[in-house]
Amino acid sequence: MSGLAAIGFALVPPAVLAGAAGAALAQDAAGDITLPSGAVVRWQETRHDDAGGFGLTYRFRFVMPDLAQRVPATSGPATDFADDEARGPIEIDTESGETRGAEPDDGLIDPAALEDLTEADIPDEADEQAADALIGEPVLPAAPDVLAQDPVHDDIVWLCENWALPRIAAPAPRPSQIIISLSDRELPFGALDPEAVQLFEAFRLPPDRDVCEWEPW
Repeated sequence: MSGLAAIGFALVPPAVLAGAAGAALAQDAAGDITLPSGAVVRWQETRHDDAGGFGLTYRFRFVMPDLAQRVPATSGPATDFADDEARGPIEIDTESGETRGAEPDDGLIDPAALEDLTEADIPDEADEQAADALIGEPVLPAAPDVLAQDPVHDDIVWLCENWALPRIAAPAPRPSQIIISLSDRELPFGALDPEAVQLFEAFRLPPDRDVCEWEPW
């Protein structure tokens, strides 16, 4: 009896086995995923395309209900600026073309200010050499990429390495880029919801290594 069972299993078409594996994967993906930070996400969908000029791209979309509490809050349109109360009215004489009123600072030194300078205020040669040494030095911090990281960056890296990579089909065409997206609510792909909070991070997948190499936007 066991021999017949073994023979029968061997005769199951590969497509059926692949379908069973796909069903198991879908069932596994439907549950909650606990991230290293303790946050919980659930998988929404996986898409793949070659748009954007980056080659084949896999997009793994997740929902993190408390994402809004994990990122810095912003409010108001980007064009809201405080009025400059110190700026006075500007009057233009239409006949002479003369402009009177508050004028912008042109950055030039007022000659009158030089009259109050003393010898101690004038930099010596050592100060000038120190200033010259700074010319050409980078003004960015040693690791500027850190400034581009999302507040949940470590969780997103974990999703790419531990959730996305094992689920890339093989021997299907290998993607060159993986995008992990988080949203605080389930949204159709490409939909714009001003009330929703969304984060996206991209990773390059080398052709010879299964590793997520983060790419700052």
